[in-house]
Amino acid sequence: MLTLDENHQYRLDGRPIDGLTATINEAGLTWNCDPYYLARGAEIHLVTEYYDRGSNATDTIADNILPYFESWRKFRQEQNYHPLEIEYMIHHPELIVGTKIDRLPGPLDIKSGAPQKWHILQVAFQWACLKAHKLDNLAQRPMDVYLSEDGGSPKVKLYTQSEMREAFKVYCSMLHFIRWRRE
Repeated sequence: MLTLDENHQYRLDGRPIDGLTATINEAGLTWNCDPYYLARGAEIHLVTEYYDRGSNATDTIADNILPYFESWRKFRQEQNYHPLEIEYMIHHPELIVGTKIDRLPGPLDIKSGAPQKWHILQVAFQWACLKAHKLDNLAQRPMDVYLSEDGGSPKVKLYTQSEMREAFKVYCSMLHFIRWRRE
């Protein structure tokens, strides 16, 4: 059984394992973000999750979060997107790395900042996890959804199966390097 604690530590059957975001951070591909933006991103994820689970309590959404929420609603409407799974936890059975996929099908990653080159590594790893668990039906449209800060339609970056395979190879190389470096 895969679990995630309040310190963002994944455990598989009670044993600590690497997490996707932590390994990308450890590789130095991300930067130290201002805590304000990290908190904002977490809140955006939470309100979109509540909405996707059926909550209509939009009157409690903070003013700085509301445009991102509206952008997510536009995405859902314009793309006729209905998530089957929300915040889906999965691990890669060979690499023993855990992750939480924002939405399925996809895998779909919700973003509230600017596109970054390493974002494809997240989606590719999640795509590979679904494939490894033979959940191919949920791995048909891998994408990043960049919510708009003005409430408009988000930018959607759809990835091809070829891009996913190549980015997964890059992630695997990165993971093997950081594990080697730890030793």
